[in-house]
Amino acid sequence: MRAAVLQGSTITVQTLPDPSPTAGWLLVEPLATGICGSDLHYRERAVSAEAALPADRRQSLPRIVPGHEFSARLLDIGPGTETRFKPGDRLAPLPFTHSHHAPNGFEVIGLSPNYSGGLATLSLVDAARAFAIPEAVPDDLAALTEPLAVGLHAANLANRNRGPNVVIGCGPVGLAVIFALLGQGRGPILAADFSAERRAAAEALGADIVLNPAETSPFSHWQDLGFTARASSPLLQREFRGLPRGVNIFDCVGVPGLLDQIIKNAPQHSHVITVGVCAHEDKLTPREAIVTELTLEFSFAYRPEEFEQALAAIAANPERIRRLITSHLPLAETGAAFDRLASQPAEIKVLIDPHR
Repeated sequence: MRAAVLQGSTITVQTLPDPSPTAGWLLVEPLATGICGSDLHYRERAVSAEAALPADRRQSLPRIVPGHEFSARLLDIGPGTETRFKPGDRLAPLPFTHSHHAPNGFEVIGLSPNYSGGLATLSLVDAARAFAIPEAVPDDLAALTEPLAVGLHAANLANRNRGPNVVIGCGPVGLAVIFALLGQGRGPILAADFSAERRAAAEALGADIVLNPAETSPFSHWQDLGFTARASSPLLQREFRGLPRGVNIFDCVGVPGLLDQIIKNAPQHSHVITVGVCAHEDKLTPREAIVTELTLEFSFAYRPEEFEQALAAIAANPERIRRLITSHLPLAETGAAFDRLASQPAEIKVLIDPHR
């Protein structure tokens, strides 16, 4: 098979042995594969690991075939595998699988040296975590199931308030949160991003207020959202009547310092959901969250039923979802696609066609 292989700072397209499915696994051919922030973060760590090694030891670095967001066609079924699928079916694979070796009990297909992902002409997926793509859903849109499921899970976790909602960062995850909130009839929604193209996508999805945080603070529009902050808990009525109304604030960026900024600016009793992955040490002052009685919640991935619901949402809203795709590129340009996504704010979702 042909595959994009990431090792250290390099991404090269190589010819690798074809995989063969064992019990519980399906052999598939990826049809469209997305590149996401987790892929970029992995590459950043790989670059740092390479820089820390002398040149003669860099070949010992882990090699992975990235791509955990993809649609695929079933080619073969591992012996003894019970599945309702048959060769030729199109599938959206949920890329997590059990692992007895990983400390957290799972590994991610496309983010592990043990499980190659969708940036290849062939891949193996967990038969228990694959979902049928509805006939009306094109291959490229089906590849967006995974990031949309991430946004849906975050929206579901925000269960203290229906709104107002503030979404900081309008990359694929932030836009997925907006899409999920709108699908649940939850508003109003304020969306903030430095990129004009991403702000346009948020507006096209249906965000009520869209702004550039370089020009105006997303924390200065509570009145525009129809929200009046409640008093601190000691000043409320004597009788406990449940949690006062606050704001949902979604951190969909994950850069150091942003969570602290949100805590300093969030109204009383708000619910802060961190969806963006910050891989660096960060600091905050707990007292500031205590006196405003904030709820801090950290969102990870999604549940299988949310993955399936995201796939159904694509079938119901194909034109709105297509707004998230900004580039289609062939497998040979995978390295350039990583660079493009990391450096060009106009890009939202870059898809690779492994067979081009």
